[in-house]
Amino acid sequence: MSRILIKKARLVDPSQHLDRTGDILIEKGRIKAVGEDLFELEAQVIDARGLVASPSFVDLHVHLRDPGQEYKEDLGSGMRCAVAGGFTTLVCMPNTTPPIDTPEVAQYILRKSEDLGLCRVLPAGAITKGRKGKELVDFYALKRAGCVAFTDDGAPLMDSKLMERALELTAQLGSFVMNHCEDDRLAYGHINEGYVSSLLGIASRSASAEDVLVARDCILAYHTGGHIHLQHLSSSLSLELVRFFKEKGARVTCEVNPYHLLFTERELLSSYALAKVNPPLRKEEDRKALLEGLKEGTIDCIATDHAPHAVWEKGQIEKAMPGMIGLQTALPMMLELVREEVISLSRMVELLSCRPARILGIDSCGTLKEGTRANLVLFDPEKEWVLEEKTNYSKSQNTPLWKRRLRGKVMYTIFEGRLVYQDV
Repeated sequence: MSRILIKKARLVDPSQHLDRTGDILIEKGRIKAVGEDLFELEAQVIDARGLVASPSFVDLHVHLRDPGQEYKEDLGSGMRCAVAGGFTTLVCMPNTTPPIDTPEVAQYILRKSEDLGLCRVLPAGAITKGRKGKELVDFYALKRAGCVAFTDDGAPLMDSKLMERALELTAQLGSFVMNHCEDDRLAYGHINEGYVSSLLGIASRSASAEDVLVARDCILAYHTGGHIHLQHLSSSLSLELVRFFKEKGARVTCEVNPYHLLFTERELLSSYALAKVNPPLRKEEDRKALLEGLKEGTIDCIATDHAPHAVWEKGQIEKAMPGMIGLQTALPMMLELVREEVISLSRMVELLSCRPARILGIDSCGTLKEGTRANLVLFDPEKEWVLEEKTNYSKSQNTPLWKRRLRGKVMYTIFEGRLVYQDV
């Protein structure tokens, strides 16, 4: 059916300063009307009383492991996981096998995701060939092939001259660079440098490893005029650096992972390797600083860094692969901050949808304006559920939230006017 009529939802759209009860009529893939008491014959009607309807979510940072590591995740499972979490646009990282450093790999991802049709998957190209930090890729060719940004994520670019040149070249193309900011000469350990690393006697990754590269990248963005997007910010000093350079007019944006907002290094004492991630969960003072950055607007968006790993890759902390799945848990985690009155519901939607869409320069998502492509999510902010085998759409289970009770559930996801997920 080409028409969908959503009735009596709470409409939340920060792009229009909208927060009221109303109806949405979708026809031929677009939002035809937003109002009250809408009626349309031969439409699929969704009774949305008690639900929030907002622009669907946009994730600037996911690992879909395809091609090369499909035992952890593939495009199909990752996209199903995304729409179950309310996401219809994903930017997938290039640390695949082979990496996304040639047009052919980028086009493979675009073709396969378009054939699946559940959501939009946009590839991020590598900055350097093979992600080895030695030689820049052909940015022009990769952008023509569909890459929306460039990063060696997981292998921070240490060569400052190459980073400077990358910022200059991508700026000329109207694109931007994303960087995982951890100096690998300082971040050689496994968990945050602090109480837990001392208690367990485990080699650590200091916050200074992040701060050093954040400072360098902000300085280079300031001098080149290029756009740097800082991935998964976790340090209080890094946040201060971002704030300072934004005030100086540098083109700097940043994201934060929901896990860094809700958990500290102490989660390792109960979740063990399931709580191992790079950059690591840090101290309470870092978490509080990030929360303040959300409220004041220094932090631009939420990104999950969805990083699937097989069960056998999450054993002993020192040997475990870093990372957690996060596409289905982002909404309940962020709603926890709404309930704690850290942020408003409108600000949450802005962080998950409107702002990342704006960073990407995509006008087909991040809004409920009449006439735009119909990309929406309807969620119940109070529904309780458990992430377990029967509710998990990922191939992996690596999250501290596995089998914990969560509050806040996606009920419907609509992509380009089509219902691609419905809670059953």
